[in-house]
Amino acid sequence: MKRVRRPFRLQLHPELAFWGCFLALNALLFLPFYLLNRQEAPLEAIAPAVSSLQGTLTNLLLWREAADPFRINIELVLLLALWVNVAWLRRGVIRWIMMAAYCITLLYYLYESIMVYLYRVEPVFYNHYFLVRDGLRFLMENLNLSPWVYLAAVGGLTITIGVVIKLTAALINNHLPTRLSRATRLALTALAAAALLSVATYRSVSADPRMVVSSLTFKLEKNISASINLYQSILNFNDAEIHAAYNYGRHRLTQRPNIYLIFVESYGSVLYKRPDWQTAYVSMLEAMQAKLTDGGFSVAHALSESPTWGGGSWLAYTSALFGLRMETHPQYLTLMERYQSQLPRYPDLGTYLRNQGYYFLWMTSIADELGDGQWNRYRRFYGVNDWIRYRDLEFVGPRYGWGPAPPDQYVLGYARDQLMADLDQPHFIFYITQNSHYPWDPMPSVVEDWRDLNTPSPEGDPQQTEVEDHPQRRARYLSAIDYSLDMLTRFVLDHQDENAVFILIGDHQPPRVSRREDGYETPIHIVSRDPAFIANLSQFGFTTDIIRTATPPQLRHEALYSMLVRTLVQTYGVRPQDAPAYLPNGVTVPDWISSVEAPSTK
Repeated sequence: MKRVRRPFRLQLHPELAFWGCFLALNALLFLPFYLLNRQEAPLEAIAPAVSSLQGTLTNLLLWREAADPFRINIELVLLLALWVNVAWLRRGVIRWIMMAAYCITLLYYLYESIMVYLYRVEPVFYNHYFLVRDGLRFLMENLNLSPWVYLAAVGGLTITIGVVIKLTAALINNHLPTRLSRATRLALTALAAAALLSVATYRSVSADPRMVVSSLTFKLEKNISASINLYQSILNFNDAEIHAAYNYGRHRLTQRPNIYLIFVESYGSVLYKRPDWQTAYVSMLEAMQAKLTDGGFSVAHALSESPTWGGGSWLAYTSALFGLRMETHPQYLTLMERYQSQLPRYPDLGTYLRNQGYYFLWMTSIADELGDGQWNRYRRFYGVNDWIRYRDLEFVGPRYGWGPAPPDQYVLGYARDQLMADLDQPHFIFYITQNSHYPWDPMPSVVEDWRDLNTPSPEGDPQQTEVEDHPQRRARYLSAIDYSLDMLTRFVLDHQDENAVFILIGDHQPPRVSRREDGYETPIHIVSRDPAFIANLSQFGFTTDIIRTATPPQLRHEALYSMLVRTLVQTYGVRPQDAPAYLPNGVTVPDWISSVEAPSTK
């Protein structure tokens, strides 16, 4: 009997179905990472101009800085190669195991994408469990998103799940492998072999999202290893070296200037690293410097490397106060639990200044307050004399942005004029600004008298709004920094009859408008009416000239404690020649630093 030849399109149909489903499922794994970073890593960055054929091949086949969905997951390729070539695997529950494996892989890649996007750190289960446990509720409550956003998210998730089920069901169809051509089987086998060779050759970096051939197995191995190392470092934490290094009891001061340590939310060195921002930012610094100089103040500038990126402010300021680098939330929780009641307490900056006769005031202005039990834990941990919360500020005016919170100008003015005015001892005030917190809109006005901000508004609190337009988001950020610098300059100038020290420092780079290539450094400005105090800062890399371009960081946040004590003793100490040593890395506790940094997205 003569064989009937089928039309070409019917022969091609199984091949199209297989490769279409495979490519779609494979790309879906990398799509979240790309979508979250698409504004900093456009698709055209996949093939940048390179100077050699080797560079071109490396960029296309091995390693790419840009985030894109055109990569290969080795587990998916290997499983499919086995599926189409080994008949017995297509029996029983193996099909369902493969579907479950893909869903687990997709969830992990989504988790990785979110962590890199938010914090520029690769996933570490032990760290992020505590972050989610302690911060997710607060985050969701303060995003102030429309119910339609949540509805759209649920709808999108439902559609994604449906698409994944349909694609995997079509791809892992018991009958499809028997209809595939030998060329497809060989091509898939060759692809699997090439992927295996890649991960075998570059095993040490196979977990990095920048690799073209991506491996869930190595990602899990790296994550679990980092989690175990972090757990062990916390379990074995020993504070003997800390107490020895910060044994500052003998370093007494003859003069005790008031000290204001103000962390400026999201104040990052990225301001130097975009040409348009750099021009505008340097103009802001020039205006600030001119006003302060005219007011009789001296100013020193530097850059300081933060332990965190894009979030985790508490890690930044606690590292500075404690002189110990804290990169993860479990490390922070470990110290908090240990120093609730343990004596001697941690020898931090606040403890040193209190022993010198200072009154230590901490202010938190966000309206969404924690319970009294949690606040008392914070008080014991930081060793403050008083902790001022939103309820203590007597504020009835409009609140702004994240939290929400009163204008920073009001909070600082209230602390100085209402709380500290009649105090008969020097004070150490800590505050982290709120109005420069993402999403940087709306912003309050800077007024002559902070009391004018405490007027009720018939419209209530202005509503913060999220925008997807990247240029608009960038403009908002620059406006927020302009407000913060103007407000802080005015606050300093209101102290013209007082010998005080003002430390203005960023906590981390701003999220969503900076990249990991921008670094972890943040600007720091120290202001005083005493030129001798400012002059003593030059030994740490400070300059009295405005920093006009990006420079390597001269400091680290964890060095601020020893730096400030050394400078105070050199300027105002009983024995200035006996000032304590400067610790550029804080106290280094063995095995304490064990975080995993994230890759670039561009």
